[in-house]
Amino acid sequence: MNTILVSVKRGMALILFAGLTNSTAYAMDRFTLSLGANEHWDSNFARSADVDSEHYTHSVISVALNERLSKQDFSLGVSGNHYAYAERDDLDVSFYEGNARWRSDWSTRVKTDFTWVRDAYAVDRLEFADKDVVARDNFAGQLTMGVGQRLGFTVGARQVAQTHSNELRESLDFDDDEWFVASTYTTANKSFLSLRLREGERVYENPLPDALTSLDFDYRQLEVESSWALTRKTQLGFTLGRFKREGEINAGTGTQAVVDLDWAVSEKLTLSLSYSQSEPAVGETSDSPADVRASRISLGWEPSAKWSLSMAAGYSTQAYVQRLTEPARDEHITTLSPIALTYQFSEMLKFRLSSQWVDRESPLEYRDYDYAQASLGVALVF
Repeated sequence: MNTILVSVKRGMALILFAGLTNSTAYAMDRFTLSLGANEHWDSNFARSADVDSEHYTHSVISVALNERLSKQDFSLGVSGNHYAYAERDDLDVSFYEGNARWRSDWSTRVKTDFTWVRDAYAVDRLEFADKDVVARDNFAGQLTMGVGQRLGFTVGARQVAQTHSNELRESLDFDDDEWFVASTYTTANKSFLSLRLREGERVYENPLPDALTSLDFDYRQLEVESSWALTRKTQLGFTLGRFKREGEINAGTGTQAVVDLDWAVSEKLTLSLSYSQSEPAVGETSDSPADVRASRISLGWEPSAKWSLSMAAGYSTQAYVQRLTEPARDEHITTLSPIALTYQFSEMLKFRLSSQWVDRESPLEYRDYDYAQASLGVALVF
């Protein structure tokens, strides 16, 4: 379930996310239809010093289809989202998300995979004060050929289109076209090590009329990806990449990294650690930090088949270079999720309780705030 972050400048706020999730799902062997509605309360919707609360309803309808014919796997899922606001009906908005996949095993050595994923979200007030939906369509296709029992070679292409529904933000719309080649080695215990070369170009479709320079750029990235079973209970996954961008504004070299470590402490207790580093391109988001580094630790416990409990903490740093009227700066975000409790009452009924506290520290007064969040949800499946 999506929740909009709430913030309070120099204070603390609490969202009571009532899971009035009248969620009814009709499930067949291959087809699923689900309906849901969630009630949200935001105590500082405008992200300002003044108390400016809002109540809104998030309604969702989704369908999913999964089918396997011989050695062909097909899947399709589409969801419609609608946000209705009590005080600001001018912000009411509807949008859809979806995904599709066709995976084929033509032989033991030749495989193809085609995917489409559409993600979308209504922007937070800190990002943009008016109504806007950011959507990103990701199309990808690849051909994999195996050599022997362990080695495989992959060639493929990817196309990403990002759009904004608000015409004031159309300058951030872009198309990203890429091709890639990879070589992967897989071990007997399903661990793998992959070397991948990616090359492409990004074009911003609607540049500002008075823009002196272009956000467009070409890029090349070499990366290593792996998932490794260190022990029977410990799994290490990582992706390390080095890229080069060539453009008027987006130029230079940089690093991207993701590292995950999962440890099954016991049959009921798990520990997860993660770290990521990225250097987003200017114009990829309206926020456009030059460097983002984030770490997270989470603990999960399942005392029984009906109960599960998790807690997590995270810390991230976002570095910004000087642009227009905003100075160069670092912002620090601390996140604490003290409880996420799930109770599976029956196969048809599930309850979930969660909470979160976030503190953002910034030298810019309007971006310096903290907030607390709580959520209560119920799901019905028929």
